[in-house]
Amino acid sequence: MRKRNSRKSRSNTVLDFRQAYLDGLSGNLFKAIETPLPTDTEFEIQFCKEVLRANANHFEALVLLGDAYTRNGDYEKGLEMDLRLSRIKPDNKLVRYNLACSYALTGQKDKAILSLNKAIELGYCDIEHLSQDRDLDAIKSDPRFQDIVKKLSAEQHQTQEF
Repeated sequence: MRKRNSRKSRSNTVLDFRQAYLDGLSGNLFKAIETPLPTDTEFEIQFCKEVLRANANHFEALVLLGDAYTRNGDYEKGLEMDLRLSRIKPDNKLVRYNLACSYALTGQKDKAILSLNKAIELGYCDIEHLSQDRDLDAIKSDPRFQDIVKKLSAEQHQTQEF
């Protein structure tokens, strides 16, 4: 039986092939290329877009994409995703809540209040989150929003008594 020759050590040098193809060849193949990496949010957006190319109504991808657009400050695109979601699952309380947030972020206060009322009608009742959610800041001074909070507080207080 023949014994194979094995290397005792391996080189730790890493060749970055991207450098050879970006802006022409470089004489220094061992120098890392300074290419900007996408942020986590940008990566998430691209990933979800790819999923949606294969299945335009993929629920989880639409949810993640809407959230990523909102975190990225692209509120109109976030609203577009939330509207698509509300057509796919019109009776989902979280979809309606997120739609209310998107409407508030885009300055559509009346629609935000209507969507928030619909979310509550469907069973949304997290008053603590509702009160602290910065996405709803545009409507928090609206008396209709304050009425919603009072109504939810009263309902939770009644539930706790039983």
